[in-house]
Formats: sequence, structure tokens, C-alpha cells
Amino acid sequence: MPKKVIVSKEPSSNIISDEKIFGDFIKYKRTSLGLSLEETAALCNVNYLTLKKLESGNVGTRLSTALKISKMLGLKTFVK
Repeated sequence: MPKKVIVSKEPSSNIISDEKIFGDFIKYKRTSLGLSLEETAALCNVNYLTLKKLESGNVGTRLSTALKISKMLGLKTFVK
């Protein structure tokens, strides 16, 4: 039986001011869709550890990878 995904806490602001907040948005969206880290990594064609590091706010993930993951999860990113 598949492991049940627990929905993480929704970020309190829609403004991304650092890597941790961006990771929080990725994790919230992934868990609200009921996807595990492994499933999401496979869907986005990225390494499991890359996704885990991104969600934890680890500096070093390529911007192109971060944007690809957010797009695959249905998040919209814009600059004002």
C-alpha cells in the first residue's frame, strides 16, 4: 500500500524572498497534490535528492531546474 502523503503547511505569504520560502511553496504544492518526493522527482525528470534539497531551501539548485519543477507542479512564477 502506498504511503499517505501529509499536506505540509501553506506558506503565509505569496512573496518569495529566499530559497527556504521557495522550497516551502514547492513542498506545499507537491503534498497538496498527494505526490511523494519520489513520484514528483520522476514526473519532473529530476533527481530525488535535487528535489529534496530544493524543498529544504538548500542553495545550489539551478534556477532552470527550480522553475521546471514549479511549472510541472502548476505554480506560476513572475517578476514585478
